[in-house]
Amino acid sequence: MGVKERILQFIATKGISKAMFEKICCLSNDAVVIMGDNTRVATFDKISKVFPELNIVWLKTGVGEMLIDTERSDKTVSVLQSSISENTRKGTLIYDIDATCGTDGRALEFTDEKVIGSIDAPEINPHSQIIFASGVSMQPLIYSGDRIVIRKIESWDYFNYGQVYLIITNEYRLIKRVRRHPKDEENLILLRSENKEYDDIDLPKKEILYLYLVENVLAIKNL
Repeated sequence: MGVKERILQFIATKGISKAMFEKICCLSNDAVVIMGDNTRVATFDKISKVFPELNIVWLKTGVGEMLIDTERSDKTVSVLQSSISENTRKGTLIYDIDATCGTDGRALEFTDEKVIGSIDAPEINPHSQIIFASGVSMQPLIYSGDRIVIRKIESWDYFNYGQVYLIITNEYRLIKRVRRHPKDEENLILLRSENKEYDDIDLPKKEILYLYLVENVLAIKNL
């Protein structure tokens, strides 16, 4: 199944005609028929603007679910490509660092050498950091390759169960949803993936070196 077949499948779920879909998305006549791997980003942007619930990653690749997880939609902040600068450091810094949605034992260092740009957008906290996610265990909330905005949690007083965090230990650097541990809430936390193929992880609180709240997922838009 290709892009054309997937968009036709979505149109069918909306109960509208192909022509009506093209009209409300401001697409040319029969634009859907010729959609494929070479479809322009601007076309996907038009569709996403009208149907924000449609998972564009699924539409392009077939990976994931047709409809976006509502939490992903709430966390997603759209910024223009023009707001990203590789030469200046104004706004929120982008680091050439990836955090795995699986398990990997690499240190997280926000050094000047790892800064690859910045985003100056009012929707993003300038005191946060932007890094890249890798792995599939947090799909459909976070996809491999997503730019994510994270903010360091300085104290457990500001910690909330049920949120998604980047957790740093001596062995792991991973993104998970943090739940109360059912057996030992005082000493353990439960790390849970969004992808049901992955098992929960029991993690002693004392092993946590740093904790970062995942504030946003970025969607880069072209004019």
